[in-house]
Amino acid sequence: METKPFKIHFNKNVIIFSNVLILFVLSRILLTFAACVYNHFAGTYTKTWDLLYQYDAVWYVDIIENGYQSVPNSVTGYANYAFYPFYTIVVRFVKNFMPDRFGANQVGILVSNFCTLIAGYMGVKTVQLKYPKESGYFMAFLIFFAPHTIYFSMTYTEAMFLMFTIFFFYFCCRKYFLAAAISAFFAAFTRIAGVFLVFSLLLFLYEADYGWNWSFSNIKTFIKSFFLQPLRMFEILICPLGIFGYFYYLYHLTGDVWASAHIQVAWHNSYRGIFRTLFYNLADSGSGTSSQYWALTAIFGLLLFVYLCYRKFYAAAVFGFLAVGLSLHTDAIAISRYIMGNFVSYIAIFELLRKRQQARIAVINISILVTGLMYYLWFSGTCYFIF
Repeated sequence: METKPFKIHFNKNVIIFSNVLILFVLSRILLTFAACVYNHFAGTYTKTWDLLYQYDAVWYVDIIENGYQSVPNSVTGYANYAFYPFYTIVVRFVKNFMPDRFGANQVGILVSNFCTLIAGYMGVKTVQLKYPKESGYFMAFLIFFAPHTIYFSMTYTEAMFLMFTIFFFYFCCRKYFLAAAISAFFAAFTRIAGVFLVFSLLLFLYEADYGWNWSFSNIKTFIKSFFLQPLRMFEILICPLGIFGYFYYLYHLTGDVWASAHIQVAWHNSYRGIFRTLFYNLADSGSGTSSQYWALTAIFGLLLFVYLCYRKFYAAAVFGFLAVGLSLHTDAIAISRYIMGNFVSYIAIFELLRKRQQARIAVINISILVTGLMYYLWFSGTCYFIF
């Protein structure tokens, strides 16, 4: 008799995963179709994984194959230690078990797609925790088809980072805070923005104790709880350990604990402030021809986070502001990756459209068209608004 609830739960999860898998396969069919269209018009026969092998993917493959360099390139000033390590560690590990004909880029694509599939599944599960009567498949659709999700299809860290942040929010919703802290650890080890999940964890812990009833007495008791409950202190401390571990490695590699941050100036100038970054990019004096698009995308993301505050999703909103703000503090270049590579953005879009069926259908149709176009533009190297 005790096995019946487990069997029902297992069967339900199998159904959810099967439906998510169908959406995932359809999204990859769209990707393959765009590659076929590009090859047709370009008169080429380039394999899809080679078409995806551009920009930062080249850097990640270099790290996978050759490790980190100790000094920047004498000509360009670039250094691959600007990129965080966990994704490359996983790809290198998986590559050891693959046939020799699979190159680092191909294995990286496999890992990213696997992370994307798991992210879609966990996104649905997270929605169903909040809204048991919702199917949640629109969340998986957004993760697979929303504009700029092309980064989840290639040797980039976005898919893995998204997966770990979804795990974080899922575990926080279930009040499994140690598991959430471990997810934050791996997120920070994958991308620097993951370190900000520690602030979201603090808010989730406070909400679990007092709801959103803010008072001096509650805050004082909340702070005391960290000294009376060592597990809580451990949960908070473990979140940033991934990034601190990388900093320690950089200190021994380069002699500079902040090397990954300092090397960023080789790629672009710093405007030293969010509002200055937005102003100069809107004025079309930013880092490239896409400056105005990047600035508008950043404003769109920030408005999504404001909407989350309005809906009292404070823990999610704080992470969104901090993660995107970190990028905007220097420049708006490639800000679309930080907006659409952040689960918080999907939470906001889902909440905004949850009861707006007509708007949701319009978003679905537009997303498929725009994402297909973005695939084609990426393949052709015309990345005016993608990169």
